[in-house]
Amino acid sequence: MNRIKHILILLGLAITTACSTATDKADDGKTIEIKRFEDLIFKTPISDLHQALIANQHDYRFFFNTDISSPEYFEEIKQYASDSIMQQVYNVVATTYPDLSWLEKELAIAMEKSNELLPNEQPKNFYTMISGTFGYYDRVICNDSFMAINMDQYAVKNMKYFNGYFGMPMYIVNLLDSIYLPTDCMAAYAISKIATPRDKEQSLLDVMIIQGKVLYFLDQIFPNTADSIKIRYTADQMEWAIENENNMWGYFIQKNLLYETDYTKIRSFINEAPSTTAFENSAPRMCDFIGWKIVDKYMKKKDVSIKDLFLNTDSQQILTDSGYKPKRK
Repeated sequence: MNRIKHILILLGLAITTACSTATDKADDGKTIEIKRFEDLIFKTPISDLHQALIANQHDYRFFFNTDISSPEYFEEIKQYASDSIMQQVYNVVATTYPDLSWLEKELAIAMEKSNELLPNEQPKNFYTMISGTFGYYDRVICNDSFMAINMDQYAVKNMKYFNGYFGMPMYIVNLLDSIYLPTDCMAAYAISKIATPRDKEQSLLDVMIIQGKVLYFLDQIFPNTADSIKIRYTADQMEWAIENENNMWGYFIQKNLLYETDYTKIRSFINEAPSTTAFENSAPRMCDFIGWKIVDKYMKKKDVSIKDLFLNTDSQQILTDSGYKPKRK
């Protein structure tokens, strides 16, 4: 992986800066064009790449964190474009996703619905790219101005010669499928809009409520999409979560985990995994599932908007007002 770490230089701005001065506009908010940065990089002959980047720098300005005319900076980009592994990855992505008009249509519909809930807050620029080093948790990057999808993360199943993609475990590989792309994109958008307290470490309850907000938002945007797709569960995992909600909630209470901020003690309930710690053959990320149920109950009881929900950082108040108490099965 060290040989391709230079791509981080290209994408540093995309991660750290909101780029709120963007002026690009989607056509009347009802159409979306996804610009494919990986095509510009890998379809252009190396001898023409510098001029091609300069010619297209307005369209792809979010990917450059310095002057593209800088020889030193271009050298980094050239190394990335010339890397034999990244070229193979690009070929897999190009074969797997030769056309993204289907995703453009789905995102256009989703963003239109989102605009009804959060008016005038949708990103105006949409991109795909091949990151090489960013992983599962960075598969979609979103801020006020743009959304960028790491397409290599959604072509992993076809990268057999990379052992999943540089050794990714199969429980993650199985989640990197095009079926999750629309909901993953809108989940990343929701995360970019949810306020988080800056003056304290996040507790397990805080993470629960944040993830619950995301999933509740997906309910509003994708009312006809299966819950298992929104939360990225198999059918068996979804069934387990429903059947064991009360047991899992009781476990959190018994072990005094709700207000725990020590990441080493709560990561097994937050991170992707084959199952949830202490429960055999269970669903992973039960923190997400329970947070979803809490927020759903809260929103059914309180007359608040999605924007108000996203701005509310008082997880305890949301839990209390929800009256959440799972029933025994």
